[in-house]
Amino acid sequence: MNTQVIRAMRVMAPNDARLIWRDGFLLVFLMVVLPLLCLGLNALVPFLGNLVAEWVELEPYYGLILANVLVAGEPVLLGFIIGILFIEERDEGTLLALQTSPLSLRSFVAYRLLAGMILNVLLTTVGVLAFTLTSVPWLELLASAALASLAVPLVALTYAIFLKNKVQALMWLKPVQVWGGIPTLLFFVPTPWEWIGSVVGPLYYPMRLFWGAAQGQTEWWVLIPGLIIPGVMLFWLLRRFERTVYA
Repeated sequence: MNTQVIRAMRVMAPNDARLIWRDGFLLVFLMVVLPLLCLGLNALVPFLGNLVAEWVELEPYYGLILANVLVAGEPVLLGFIIGILFIEERDEGTLLALQTSPLSLRSFVAYRLLAGMILNVLLTTVGVLAFTLTSVPWLELLASAALASLAVPLVALTYAIFLKNKVQALMWLKPVQVWGGIPTLLFFVPTPWEWIGSVVGPLYYPMRLFWGAAQGQTEWWVLIPGLIIPGVMLFWLLRRFERTVYA
C-alpha cells in the first residue's frame, strides 16, 4: 500500500471517528440498527412468507432479500456517510488546503474510500452471519461484499461532485437508495434488459454472485463485468472530483 495512504490513515482516521461519533444517528445505525435488522429478518421474512404463501413461495428468494438489504444496501449507506464528510471538508476548505500539506489530495481520497470499502466488507459479513435463514460459503461471501464495496466510492464521489451542501445530500439519500435497489428488479426482467440495466445498476453483479452462492450455483464470471463497469465509473468520477476541488 502506498506510504502516503498509510500516513493518511494514521493522521485522518481519528478525526473521521470523531466526526461519525459526533453524529449519533450515523453511529447507532451503522453499529446497532443494521445488525439488529438482520436478526429481525430471521422472524420477519418467514412471517411475510406465510402471508403470501398462497401466491408465491418466498423461501427460494431468501438469498435475494438479504442481498438487497445488505449486499446492496450497506455500501450505499456508507457511500452516503463518506460523501457527507467530503461535502463538509470541501465547504470548510479542508480539501483545498491539502495542496499546501505533505498529504496529497489523491492519498487522502484513497484513504477515505479504501477505509469505507473495508468497513463495508466487515459490516456486510457481520450482517450476513446474523441472518440464519440462508448460508453462503465464506469465499463467496467475502467476494460479494468486496465487489459491492466498489459502490461506496461511486456514491461518495457523486455526492461530493454534484451536491452543494448537506441539505441536498439528505434530500438525495432516498433516490440513491432507489438506485441501489435497481438490481433487484433486474432479476425479474427478460434478457437482454438485465444486462442493459446492470450498466446503471452495477450492484446487480455482487447481488447475483451472492444469491447464486446461496443457491449453491456460484457464478464467478460476474466478477469480470462487476469490476469493469464500476471501475470505469470510478475512474471518471475521480478525475471529475479533482477538477471540482481545484476549480
